Amino acid sequence: MSFRHQKILEILAAEGNLSVGKLSEKLSVSEVTIRTDLTKLAKEGKVLRVHGGAQLLEERVRQEYSFQTRKSQNFELKTKIGIAAAKYVQPADSILLDSSSTALAMATALRDREELKEITVIPTGVWTAIELMSCSNINVLMPSGYLRSISGSITDLPSSDFFENININKAFLGVWGISLQDGLTESHLLEVELKKKIIQKAKEIIILADGSKFNQSGLASYSDLSKVSKIITDKTAPTKAIKELRKKGIEIEIVK
Repeated sequence: MSFRHQKILEILAAEGNLSVGKLSEKLSVSEVTIRTDLTKLAKEGKVLRVHGGAQLLEERVRQEYSFQTRKSQNFELKTKIGIAAAKYVQPADSILLDSSSTALAMATALRDREELKEITVIPTGVWTAIELMSCSNINVLMPSGYLRSISGSITDLPSSDFFENININKAFLGVWGISLQDGLTESHLLEVELKKKIIQKAKEIIILADGSKFNQSGLASYSDLSKVSKIITDKTAPTKAIKELRKKGIEIEIVK
């Protein structure tokens, strides 16, 4: 698949039905080129041509590309954060990875740590579970709940009940935003309720956040900063925010 075809699929996954004109503007190519691309993608069963434009044909494809778009944002930084986070996992640990794309990067790094034995990973995202399912040295324990179509996360009341009898040594969580005023925040209320349960159960909370997440606040808070043991971030994180967080006794690791 060409780079432009992939970008068309990613744009349609994020925005839905788009006209040929809009796609032409976004990709800086002629409408004739876009029509040719859409015709080819339609023959491959990936898009459905509609009047004046196109939309993704399969729900599965839409979900995959929606997540791939999120995963590709700050990809290099997330990879470095994921590698750093994986170093904190020890043999026989029980850890939780949320549905964030940074936690997925950590799961990828864990695949390379073949010396780890008998660790249990509780992923709240289906993509992370898939990443780990071929690892014979990792026990993957899936929570129950509803599967969100866009993020691939498992949320809602069944998932909340699941955590009542589970012991979690370390929870590695992404954030929509982190700020001194609002603490840890997310943009979806089901994610907020799930993470509140996780915060209550985990012995150690480790936040995975690239520099773009600082001084941002999502729709609702799921924890204040006093619950956070460590934040793993990168050199793009604002210096002032890092200093203030360290004053609160939070350990900050900055990957390079």
